[in-house]
Amino acid sequence: MDVVPQHLFRSAVAQYARYRTGYPATEVAALAERLGLDRTATVADVGCGTGQLARPLARHAGTVIAIDPVAEMLDAGRAAAAGVGNIVWELGDATDLERLVPPGTRAATFAASFHWTDRAAVTRALDRVLAADGSIVVINSTLDDEEDPDWAEAVNEVRRGYLGDDVTETYRKAPETHRRVLAASAFSNLDSVTWEWTRDLTVDAAVGLQFTYSFSTPELFGDRAAAFAAEAREAILALHPDGLVIEPFRMEVLIAARP
Repeated sequence: MDVVPQHLFRSAVAQYARYRTGYPATEVAALAERLGLDRTATVADVGCGTGQLARPLARHAGTVIAIDPVAEMLDAGRAAAAGVGNIVWELGDATDLERLVPPGTRAATFAASFHWTDRAAVTRALDRVLAADGSIVVINSTLDDEEDPDWAEAVNEVRRGYLGDDVTETYRKAPETHRRVLAASAFSNLDSVTWEWTRDLTVDAAVGLQFTYSFSTPELFGDRAAAFAAEAREAILALHPDGLVIEPFRMEVLIAARP
């Protein structure tokens, strides 16, 4: 995460910990089995945030090394994982992998974080530290903008009024697909699975969620954050007066191993 805009994420820690989704336990369990994880295995979760993936992974591994460049994210992760003794929270970024990830680590996971890195350099570093049968796992949303629910599009319109038309593209997409980057690396044996689920949100959670995105953190709104939240809330309630909405998810899980 050598290009992560840390100041943006630092402003979003409280909302990130409270409103960002975790990953389905059954899907994480299936992934762990596929990776061959057991209580002797070490996994590195790179760009861990507040532990949305690290925590369920800890149920299946011996050690999870949760790495993030924002110290406040790690603090919130430790608090959320109180009592979970096999997560090691490490301050660092993608340039620190050979220092933080011990040789023989079984897998390195990147949940909505791979695009922040120098991906080719990351695969080279991981080739030096992952076990011979180790894997890189990259998890990213594949929902298109056109698939946004009505309430999310209404909020997008409000956000454009505050931040303009271009801000949502500033941090969102890498210029080359993850699949192509991995195919050109030592981890060129690629497979993928799709995770799909939904969750129910209150209007307050839907509004709070907006501040967790890199293109929509409190830092970007400055002293207009409360005004944006109020307008976003009104826009959602105009469509869903009961204050309840559904958030859809569809994630591609790329699993890259050496041939």
